[in-house]
Amino acid sequence: MHEINRLRIVKKILIGFWTIGLVYVFFLQVVKGKKYEKRAKGLHEIEVELLAPRGQIFDRAGRCLALNRSCFSVSVLPQYLKNKNQAAAILAKCGVKNYKKTHRELLAKKRFFWYWKQLDYKVGRKLKEELKKAALSDAISVVDDKSRYYPFRDLLASAVGFVGSTKPGIKKGWAGIEFQFDSILSGKPGRMVLGRDGLGNLYPHPSHPIEASNPGCDILLTLDLDIQQIAYQELKSWVEVNKAIFGSVLVLDVWTGEILAMVDYPDFDPNRYQRYNSNRWTPYAITSEFEPGSSFKLVILATALESQNRERLLKEQYDVSQGYIVVSGKKIKDSHKAKIIDFLEIFIHSSNIGVSLLSQKLSATDFYLTARKLGFTLPTGIELPGEADGCLDKPRRLKRALRFANNSFGQGLRVNLLQLANAYLTVANDGILLKPYIVKEILNSSQTVVYRGKRTEVRQALDIPTAHLIKEILARVVTEGSGVKAALDDYEVCGKTGTAQKLENGRYSSEKSLMTFIGFFPKATPKYLVAILIDEPKRSIQTRFAGDVTGPLFRNIATRIIRLKQIELRDLVKNRPSESTQSSELANGWKIKLTKQ
Repeated sequence: MHEINRLRIVKKILIGFWTIGLVYVFFLQVVKGKKYEKRAKGLHEIEVELLAPRGQIFDRAGRCLALNRSCFSVSVLPQYLKNKNQAAAILAKCGVKNYKKTHRELLAKKRFFWYWKQLDYKVGRKLKEELKKAALSDAISVVDDKSRYYPFRDLLASAVGFVGSTKPGIKKGWAGIEFQFDSILSGKPGRMVLGRDGLGNLYPHPSHPIEASNPGCDILLTLDLDIQQIAYQELKSWVEVNKAIFGSVLVLDVWTGEILAMVDYPDFDPNRYQRYNSNRWTPYAITSEFEPGSSFKLVILATALESQNRERLLKEQYDVSQGYIVVSGKKIKDSHKAKIIDFLEIFIHSSNIGVSLLSQKLSATDFYLTARKLGFTLPTGIELPGEADGCLDKPRRLKRALRFANNSFGQGLRVNLLQLANAYLTVANDGILLKPYIVKEILNSSQTVVYRGKRTEVRQALDIPTAHLIKEILARVVTEGSGVKAALDDYEVCGKTGTAQKLENGRYSSEKSLMTFIGFFPKATPKYLVAILIDEPKRSIQTRFAGDVTGPLFRNIATRIIRLKQIELRDLVKNRPSESTQSSELANGWKIKLTKQ
């Protein structure tokens, strides 16, 4: 009996052990299975990221503006480092991180990580040798990589932008085209799984095929490196000669809306972007707003020519003989000789009094709508980050006589240089507002074009006769008005100057000004538009007005472009229409004499 009881007890104990064992196995296999599977996988398999080459950036002729230079990237498998002190000391020699930071990182991280990406080529070679001597090459890998390099430095910096670091070794586009198209340029990294044999050697795991990296797309810009260099050299010289704070130049193809040059001076070196204030990293023409001064008179000119009272306005005389008028208790003055002038002379000689008197005869709503039709306060859609909208008074505020008068000659509102240039481009294109663009083509890794920029008409902003008349008036600004110093020897220019007093402590300064000139040529078949801005040239008798500062700079840039593109321009001019016939037709249609009195 006792024997039977003992057997039963032993049997129960054995069953209990088997039950506990089965429960424990179930716990390990089912409850904790994924955890231990992951741990085992981590011991025998290593997943490595395969870096994708970044796409390159070219000008319209295929000249490389942002390229990839050979370098190394360093990866670490800390779980296979026996002597982390020695490893930290060797890594610290490369000069990227100090010993303490490196040692702390090696202790904290348990699995594969990138220690540093895009390490200098010479430093990487030396590190590779040191690791080989210390027999650490299995745990610390130095692999071939590419770093970003900008061969033209500050010549194209604000437009092209640069690749910067948000975290050590992590590179992304930070400004310009590099930022705007970062996801397209950076491509898609690949993946490879390595196995480890009994001796610790790594080999490609047969159960995991390699996922190759997908290189980034290349981007062809509309920029012309030759024109960019012309604009940069002339702007740099002019800013330095006039001791100005800053300058900016845009050159556009009139017919297509392509940006051929976008220049700021001073600019920055994108290879050493950390040395510069971040406000230098963006293209001024796109991201900055300013009061344009008289170059904004284009809007009230267009408003008058498209108003129902245009015939009466064109025939009237405007008395500016006193040298000033009073509007809402404030004096508005002209700086040139006072006399009685006609409608054309208001704009030819850029009379603030004249446009103020004209504003009293026009609708504030019409003025506002004309500005909007010409693209002011509306984004152009340019493929660059941070485009400024500008600011314009609404019609209800423009009903105040002083506000309307001030806006009519470019005070109390803000624009960016591209908006201003695009409004004049509209005149050159017979009243059609275009969408300016800077990306000509995007090509994938097999060099197939996946995107192509093209001429895009936004709307017919001005009637064709209005655009032709404005073109005639702008031509006379250059032949006999405020823009005479912008005149070219071989081609007629249409353009307008702007001298805007700068606000200082809530008041307009009598000493500090911002000067612009927007001009296009040839007049009959416009091909190139050049927009210039010079900020605070040091005043003298010769630099009081924009015509004295920006006019000659326009002439210098345009003359060099003509020399560069003389064959193209010659062919263009051969097929131009008869200007005398065109002027005569316009004169009859509008009952106004456009030839010089």
